Amino acid sequence: MAASGGLHENPRLGVLDGLRGLAVLLVLWYHLWEISWLSPPRSLAFLPATGFTGVTLFFFLSGFVISYPFFRADRLGRPPPSWGHFAWRRFIKIVPSYALSIAVAYALGYAQRQPNAALLPDLATHVLFIHTWFSQRYGSINGVLWTLSVEVEFYCVFPLIWWAFRRQPWLSAGSMIALAWMWRAWMAHCCYSTLFAQYEENLPGYLDIFALGMLSAYLFVARATLLRVPAIRGIAPLVALGGFAMLGLLLENCYMYRLSDQWSGVWQIDRRPLLGVAFSAIALGSLASPRWWQILLDNAPMRFLAAISYNLYLYHQIVARELFWHHVPPYAGNPHYDTQWQARYSELAFALAIAVATAATYLFERPLLRLKGPRRAGNQIRAAT
Repeated sequence: MAASGGLHENPRLGVLDGLRGLAVLLVLWYHLWEISWLSPPRSLAFLPATGFTGVTLFFFLSGFVISYPFFRADRLGRPPPSWGHFAWRRFIKIVPSYALSIAVAYALGYAQRQPNAALLPDLATHVLFIHTWFSQRYGSINGVLWTLSVEVEFYCVFPLIWWAFRRQPWLSAGSMIALAWMWRAWMAHCCYSTLFAQYEENLPGYLDIFALGMLSAYLFVARATLLRVPAIRGIAPLVALGGFAMLGLLLENCYMYRLSDQWSGVWQIDRRPLLGVAFSAIALGSLASPRWWQILLDNAPMRFLAAISYNLYLYHQIVARELFWHHVPPYAGNPHYDTQWQARYSELAFALAIAVATAATYLFERPLLRLKGPRRAGNQIRAAT
């Protein structure tokens, strides 16, 4: 996504790049914190511990940016992107980099060190993006890959969801929110001590977040004229600020449950949609705001993080754990109480993960994205990626 713009000027939404960059920073911080135990001051200790919600923000953004060109084309009376083009863009963006990261994990021996590692079952389920369906395959090869299963499954059902959303957006969103809540509640009821932690993280458990992303895109398109009214633009930063405040309060509340069994999953049974509401307020408030607010998200560093975010997500945990396993920086015994080692390790892992992601993005991913796939339909409406 490049520069920000209104509905009728630019189909790319730059402030969402900033949110994508923020999401990957949260996830990166979370996984580095899990290894180093380096925490910020007590008042901010909830941030790294709840950084897993960066994944939830990724799913919200996917719902928004995937549906946005369809809503926009429909609003402008133009043909939507073809499904062939949609499938090609999803494939060329996701699959080659995903496959390369799996190859790297095996080449380093990283995948072989994961619990319950089994070459053929691991590869077969990951190739089909169904590894989250099986408890022993869920975290195999590279633990972060579970989200790709959720994303690809959402892409597969998106044509059906779009068919419903185009006709009844509010009813469709409400139905998806209800289904997600029922899935999480049912999993907690039937399988709390066995499969709850894994199965509530499958696609049905995130339908509400995807729905709120799509509903936000719908509102942004359907209320485009209203969002450009000077009075609305004047209060929009307050809406975004309120969304950030709501998100902070939710994360702090989640952190208060950290000593409870399966605290993060249990907390989200009823509260996950509230995260989506906070994301929606941040996104819509920022998109409707004057440029002085948008630049807080739509700026060069955040656009860079957004550009490398997919590969940074794929490789950051491999980089971080390989450094730790190989005692880089050097340590003896338990280093988790050595503040100097914690700081050096975190700085090195952060920098190296960004370097690896940058190389993978600009030497592998970007050249592939220039390959020609099926032609777009209609008036060259671009699907955000």
